Amino acid sequence: MIVDGLQINAWSRPVIEEVRSGGVDVVHATVGVWEDLAGAMTRIGSFNHLCRHNSDIVRVVRTVDQMHRARADDVLGVVLGFQNSSMLGDDPEMAHLFADVGVRVVQLTYNIANHLGSSCWEPRDGGLTRAGHRMVAALNDAGVLIDISHVGDRTGREAAEVSELPIAITHGNPRSFCDSPRNKPDEVIRAVTERGGVIGCTLYPLFMGGAGVTRERYCGMLADLAGRFGVEHVAIGSDAVLGWDSDALGWMRSGRWDRPVDPSDIPQFPPWPPWFEGPMDFPSLAEGLDEAGFDAHDRDLVLGGNWLRLFGDVFS
Repeated sequence: MIVDGLQINAWSRPVIEEVRSGGVDVVHATVGVWEDLAGAMTRIGSFNHLCRHNSDIVRVVRTVDQMHRARADDVLGVVLGFQNSSMLGDDPEMAHLFADVGVRVVQLTYNIANHLGSSCWEPRDGGLTRAGHRMVAALNDAGVLIDISHVGDRTGREAAEVSELPIAITHGNPRSFCDSPRNKPDEVIRAVTERGGVIGCTLYPLFMGGAGVTRERYCGMLADLAGRFGVEHVAIGSDAVLGWDSDALGWMRSGRWDRPVDPSDIPQFPPWPPWFEGPMDFPSLAEGLDEAGFDAHDRDLVLGGNWLRLFGDVFS
Protein backbone atom coordinates (compact mmCIF):
# COMPACT_ATOMS: atom_id res chain seq x y z
CA MET A 1 0.00 0.00 0.00
CA ILE A 2 1.28 3.47 -0.92
CA VAL A 3 0.58 6.19 1.65
CA ASP A 4 1.53 9.83 1.12
CA GLY A 5 2.05 11.55 4.45
CA LEU A 6 0.89 14.95 3.22
CA GLN A 7 -0.65 16.65 0.21
CA ILE A 8 -2.11 20.17 0.20
CA ASN A 9 -4.05 20.02 -3.06
CA ALA A 10 -7.03 22.01 -4.30
CA TRP A 11 -9.10 18.86 -4.51
CA SER A 12 -11.36 17.99 -7.43
CA ARG A 13 -12.19 14.84 -9.35
CA PRO A 14 -9.33 15.40 -11.85
CA VAL A 15 -6.89 15.91 -8.95
CA ILE A 16 -8.08 12.71 -7.27
CA GLU A 17 -7.59 10.83 -10.54
CA GLU A 18 -4.10 12.29 -10.92
CA VAL A 19 -3.16 11.19 -7.39
CA ARG A 20 -4.53 7.71 -8.02
CA SER A 21 -2.59 7.44 -11.29
CA GLY A 22 0.62 7.06 -9.28
CA GLY A 23 -0.77 4.14 -7.30
CA VAL A 24 -1.38 6.17 -4.13
CA ASP A 25 -3.87 4.35 -1.88
CA VAL A 26 -4.07 6.70 1.11
CA VAL A 27 -3.18 10.36 1.52
CA HIS A 28 -3.14 12.74 4.47
CA ALA A 29 -4.87 15.82 3.03
CA THR A 30 -4.67 19.32 4.51
CA VAL A 31 -8.13 20.83 5.11
CA GLY A 32 -7.05 23.72 7.32
CA VAL A 33 -4.11 26.11 7.50
CA TRP A 34 -5.02 29.69 8.49
CA GLU A 35 -8.73 29.16 9.15
CA ASP A 36 -10.61 29.81 12.36
CA LEU A 37 -13.23 27.38 13.69
CA ALA A 38 -15.93 28.36 11.19
CA GLY A 39 -13.53 28.39 8.26
CA ALA A 40 -12.13 24.97 9.15
CA MET A 41 -15.60 23.46 9.44
CA THR A 42 -16.47 24.94 6.05
CA ARG A 43 -13.43 23.30 4.47
CA ILE A 44 -14.27 19.95 6.06
CA GLY A 45 -17.81 20.30 4.75
CA SER A 46 -16.50 21.08 1.28
CA PHE A 47 -14.29 18.00 1.31
CA ASN A 48 -17.17 15.82 2.51
CA HIS A 49 -19.28 17.26 -0.32
CA LEU A 50 -16.56 16.30 -2.81
CA CYS A 51 -16.43 12.76 -1.41
CA ARG A 52 -20.20 12.37 -1.42
CA HIS A 53 -20.41 13.27 -5.12
CA ASN A 54 -17.33 11.24 -6.09
CA SER A 55 -17.78 8.23 -3.84
CA ASP A 56 -16.66 5.87 -6.59
CA ILE A 57 -13.07 7.15 -6.31
CA VAL A 58 -12.57 8.81 -2.89
CA ARG A 59 -13.63 8.56 0.76
CA VAL A 60 -12.53 9.87 4.15
CA VAL A 61 -10.89 7.21 6.33
CA ARG A 62 -10.33 7.32 10.09
CA THR A 63 -8.77 3.94 10.89
CA VAL A 64 -6.28 1.56 9.35
CA ASP A 65 -9.06 -0.95 8.74
CA GLN A 66 -10.93 1.68 6.73
CA MET A 67 -7.76 2.34 4.73
CA HIS A 68 -7.53 -1.32 3.78
CA ARG A 69 -11.21 -1.39 2.86
CA ALA A 70 -10.79 1.68 0.66
CA ARG A 71 -7.91 0.05 -1.16
CA ALA A 72 -9.91 -3.15 -1.65
CA ASP A 73 -12.70 -1.04 -3.15
CA ASP A 74 -10.20 0.76 -5.45
CA VAL A 75 -11.00 4.09 -3.78
CA LEU A 76 -8.54 6.74 -2.56
CA GLY A 77 -8.60 6.87 1.25
CA VAL A 78 -8.12 10.36 2.68
CA VAL A 79 -7.00 11.18 6.23
CA LEU A 80 -8.06 14.74 7.06
CA GLY A 81 -5.56 17.01 8.78
CA PHE A 82 -4.76 20.57 9.81
CA GLN A 83 -1.40 22.28 9.29
CA ASN A 84 -2.08 24.64 12.18
CA SER A 85 -3.91 24.69 15.50
CA SER A 86 -5.51 28.13 15.10
CA MET A 87 -8.90 26.52 14.51
CA LEU A 88 -8.73 24.81 17.92
CA GLY A 89 -8.46 28.16 19.70
CA ASP A 90 -7.54 27.89 23.37
CA ASP A 91 -9.90 24.98 24.10
CA PRO A 92 -8.35 21.48 24.32
CA GLU A 93 -11.83 19.97 23.97
CA MET A 94 -11.68 21.01 20.31
CA ALA A 95 -9.23 18.16 19.77
CA HIS A 96 -12.04 15.70 20.45
CA LEU A 97 -14.64 17.65 18.48
CA PHE A 98 -12.49 17.79 15.37
CA ALA A 99 -11.57 14.12 15.75
CA ASP A 100 -15.30 13.36 15.77
CA VAL A 101 -15.66 14.96 12.32
CA GLY A 102 -12.69 13.09 10.89
CA VAL A 103 -9.61 15.24 11.55
CA ARG A 104 -6.89 12.80 12.61
CA VAL A 105 -3.72 14.91 12.22
CA VAL A 106 -2.99 18.37 13.70
CA GLN A 107 0.21 20.39 13.27
CA LEU A 108 0.94 22.46 16.36
CA THR A 109 2.07 25.61 14.51
CA TYR A 110 2.29 26.68 10.91
CA ASN A 111 4.49 29.52 9.62
CA ILE A 112 4.11 31.89 12.57
CA ALA A 113 4.15 31.29 16.32
CA ASN A 114 0.85 30.75 18.10
CA HIS A 115 -0.36 30.17 21.64
CA LEU A 116 0.98 26.58 21.62
CA GLY A 117 4.56 27.26 20.58
CA SER A 118 6.95 28.57 17.96
CA SER A 119 7.20 28.14 14.22
CA CYS A 120 10.41 27.10 12.51
CA TRP A 121 10.61 30.59 10.98
CA GLU A 122 10.65 32.52 14.27
CA PRO A 123 13.96 34.14 15.27
CA ARG A 124 13.51 32.80 18.83
CA ASP A 125 11.85 29.56 19.86
CA GLY A 126 10.41 29.70 23.37
CA GLY A 127 9.36 26.07 23.32
CA LEU A 128 6.02 24.48 24.07
CA THR A 129 3.78 26.81 26.10
CA ARG A 130 1.56 25.79 29.01
CA ALA A 131 -1.36 25.75 26.59
CA GLY A 132 0.78 23.68 24.24
CA HIS A 133 1.41 21.05 26.91
CA ARG A 134 -2.32 20.85 27.57
CA MET A 135 -3.17 20.59 23.88
CA VAL A 136 -0.62 17.82 23.32
CA ALA A 137 -2.31 15.83 26.08
CA ALA A 138 -5.75 16.50 24.57
CA LEU A 139 -4.64 15.43 21.08
CA ASN A 140 -3.20 12.25 22.58
CA ASP A 141 -6.45 11.55 24.37
CA ALA A 142 -8.45 12.12 21.18
CA GLY A 143 -6.24 9.80 19.13
CA VAL A 144 -5.03 12.60 16.86
CA LEU A 145 -1.53 12.43 15.39
CA ILE A 146 0.64 15.44 16.30
CA ASP A 147 2.63 16.90 13.40
CA ILE A 148 5.70 19.14 13.87
CA SER A 149 6.71 19.74 10.23
CA HIS A 150 6.59 23.57 10.42
CA VAL A 151 7.22 23.73 14.16
CA GLY A 152 10.33 25.28 15.71
CA ASP A 153 13.13 22.95 16.78
CA ARG A 154 12.74 23.43 20.53
CA THR A 155 8.94 23.37 20.42
CA GLY A 156 8.96 20.25 18.25
CA ARG A 157 11.50 18.44 20.40
CA GLU A 158 9.53 19.22 23.56
CA ALA A 159 6.30 18.03 21.91
CA ALA A 160 7.96 14.71 21.08
CA GLU A 161 9.26 14.37 24.61
CA VAL A 162 5.97 15.07 26.42
CA SER A 163 3.60 13.30 24.04
CA GLU A 164 2.39 9.95 25.33
CA LEU A 165 1.92 8.78 21.74
CA PRO A 166 4.37 8.82 18.82
CA ILE A 167 4.33 11.99 16.73
CA ALA A 168 5.36 12.77 13.16
CA ILE A 169 7.18 15.09 10.85
CA THR A 170 4.69 14.52 8.04
CA HIS A 171 6.61 16.50 5.40
CA GLY A 172 10.19 17.52 6.06
CA ASN A 173 13.77 16.49 5.40
CA PRO A 174 16.99 16.37 7.43
CA ARG A 175 18.56 19.79 7.63
CA SER A 176 21.89 18.13 6.81
CA PHE A 177 20.42 17.30 3.37
CA CYS A 178 18.94 20.74 2.65
CA ASP A 179 19.84 23.63 4.94
CA SER A 180 16.45 25.23 5.57
CA PRO A 181 14.75 26.12 8.87
CA ARG A 182 11.79 24.09 7.58
CA ASN A 183 13.90 20.93 7.73
CA LYS A 184 14.87 19.16 10.93
CA PRO A 185 18.19 18.76 12.73
CA ASP A 186 19.19 15.30 13.86
CA GLU A 187 18.27 16.00 17.48
CA VAL A 188 14.63 16.61 16.52
CA ILE A 189 14.49 13.61 14.19
CA ARG A 190 15.95 11.49 16.99
CA ALA A 191 13.42 12.79 19.52
CA VAL A 192 10.61 11.77 17.14
CA THR A 193 11.96 8.40 16.02
CA GLU A 194 13.19 7.17 19.40
CA ARG A 195 9.59 7.42 20.61
CA GLY A 196 8.12 5.47 17.73
CA GLY A 197 7.43 8.39 15.38
CA VAL A 198 8.01 8.84 11.67
CA ILE A 199 9.65 11.41 9.40
CA GLY A 200 7.82 11.74 6.10
CA CYS A 201 10.45 13.07 3.72
CA THR A 202 9.21 15.78 1.40
CA LEU A 203 9.75 16.22 -2.31
CA TYR A 204 8.72 19.88 -2.29
CA PRO A 205 11.59 21.44 -4.26
CA LEU A 206 12.45 24.27 -1.85
CA PHE A 207 13.13 21.80 0.96
CA MET A 208 15.09 19.23 -1.01
CA GLY A 209 17.46 21.63 -2.73
CA GLY A 210 15.58 22.48 -5.93
CA ALA A 211 14.41 20.79 -9.09
CA GLY A 212 17.98 19.85 -9.97
CA VAL A 213 18.31 17.34 -7.13
CA THR A 214 18.63 13.89 -8.64
CA ARG A 215 16.59 10.85 -7.72
CA GLU A 216 19.82 9.11 -6.76
CA ARG A 217 20.72 11.83 -4.26
CA TYR A 218 17.23 12.02 -2.76
CA CYS A 219 16.91 8.26 -2.35
CA GLY A 220 20.44 8.15 -0.98
CA MET A 221 19.24 10.56 1.72
CA LEU A 222 16.38 8.15 2.52
CA ALA A 223 18.86 5.29 2.77
CA ASP A 224 21.08 7.32 5.09
CA LEU A 225 18.11 8.17 7.32
CA ALA A 226 17.07 4.53 7.42
CA GLY A 227 20.58 3.51 8.42
CA ARG A 228 20.87 6.10 11.18
CA PHE A 229 17.36 6.15 12.64
CA GLY A 230 15.83 2.86 11.50
CA VAL A 231 13.97 2.11 8.30
CA GLU A 232 10.76 1.68 10.31
CA HIS A 233 10.77 5.44 10.98
CA VAL A 234 11.24 6.72 7.41
CA ALA A 235 8.36 7.49 5.05
CA ILE A 236 7.23 9.90 2.33
CA GLY A 237 5.20 13.11 2.69
CA SER A 238 5.39 14.62 -0.78
CA ASP A 239 3.73 18.00 0.02
CA ALA A 240 2.08 17.89 -3.40
CA VAL A 241 0.25 21.07 -4.46
CA LEU A 242 -2.01 19.97 -7.31
CA GLY A 243 -4.91 22.00 -8.65
CA TRP A 244 -4.10 25.49 -7.35
CA ASP A 245 -4.03 28.75 -9.27
CA SER A 246 -0.53 30.12 -9.74
CA ASP A 247 -0.96 32.83 -7.08
CA ALA A 248 -2.15 30.51 -4.29
CA LEU A 249 1.28 30.08 -2.73
CA GLY A 250 1.15 33.54 -1.14
CA TRP A 251 -1.93 32.58 0.88
CA MET A 252 -0.43 29.22 1.83
CA ARG A 253 2.71 30.82 3.19
CA SER A 254 1.37 33.89 4.93
CA GLY A 255 -2.42 33.91 5.21
CA ARG A 256 -3.55 37.41 6.17
CA TRP A 257 -0.66 38.50 8.36
CA ASP A 258 1.83 39.36 5.59
CA ARG A 259 0.07 40.47 2.41
CA PRO A 260 2.32 41.48 -0.51
CA VAL A 261 2.34 45.19 -1.36
CA ASP A 262 3.10 44.68 -5.05
CA PRO A 263 1.42 41.93 -7.10
CA SER A 264 4.84 41.06 -8.50
CA ASP A 265 5.84 40.03 -4.97
CA ILE A 266 3.33 37.17 -4.93
CA PRO A 267 5.40 33.96 -4.89
CA GLN A 268 4.94 31.31 -7.57
CA PHE A 269 5.13 27.58 -7.14
CA PRO A 270 8.62 26.26 -7.88
CA PRO A 271 9.37 23.71 -10.61
CA TRP A 272 9.57 20.09 -9.47
CA PRO A 273 12.28 17.62 -10.49
CA PRO A 274 11.52 15.73 -13.72
CA TRP A 275 11.67 12.38 -11.93
CA PHE A 276 8.97 13.45 -9.43
CA GLU A 277 6.57 16.10 -10.65
CA GLY A 278 3.77 14.95 -8.36
CA PRO A 279 2.03 11.89 -6.89
CA MET A 280 1.70 10.34 -10.34
CA ASP A 281 5.45 9.67 -10.12
CA PHE A 282 5.46 7.37 -7.10
CA PRO A 283 6.56 4.50 -9.42
CA SER A 284 9.67 6.53 -10.23
CA LEU A 285 10.34 6.98 -6.53
CA ALA A 286 9.95 3.21 -6.00
CA GLU A 287 12.56 2.61 -8.71
CA GLY A 288 14.89 5.05 -6.97
CA LEU A 289 14.52 3.19 -3.67
CA ASP A 290 15.39 -0.07 -5.41
CA GLU A 291 18.47 1.54 -6.92
CA ALA A 292 19.47 2.93 -3.49
CA GLY A 293 19.61 -0.60 -2.07
CA PHE A 294 16.24 -0.97 -0.33
CA ASP A 295 14.92 -4.51 -0.50
CA ALA A 296 11.23 -5.06 -1.31
CA HIS A 297 10.19 -5.21 2.35
CA ASP A 298 11.96 -2.01 3.37
CA ARG A 299 10.85 -0.20 0.21
CA ASP A 300 7.24 -1.02 1.07
CA LEU A 301 7.75 0.27 4.61
CA VAL A 302 9.00 3.61 3.31
CA LEU A 303 6.25 3.90 0.69
CA GLY A 304 3.41 3.24 3.11
CA GLY A 305 3.90 0.58 5.74
CA ASN A 306 5.43 2.92 8.28
CA TRP A 307 2.51 5.34 8.05
CA LEU A 308 0.06 2.47 8.54
CA ARG A 309 1.93 1.35 11.66
CA LEU A 310 1.98 4.88 13.08
CA PHE A 311 -1.69 5.50 12.28
CA GLY A 312 -2.52 2.23 14.02
CA ASP A 313 -0.54 3.30 17.09
CA VAL A 314 -2.23 6.70 17.35
CA PHE A 315 -5.76 6.64 15.93
CA SER A 316 -8.29 5.54 18.50
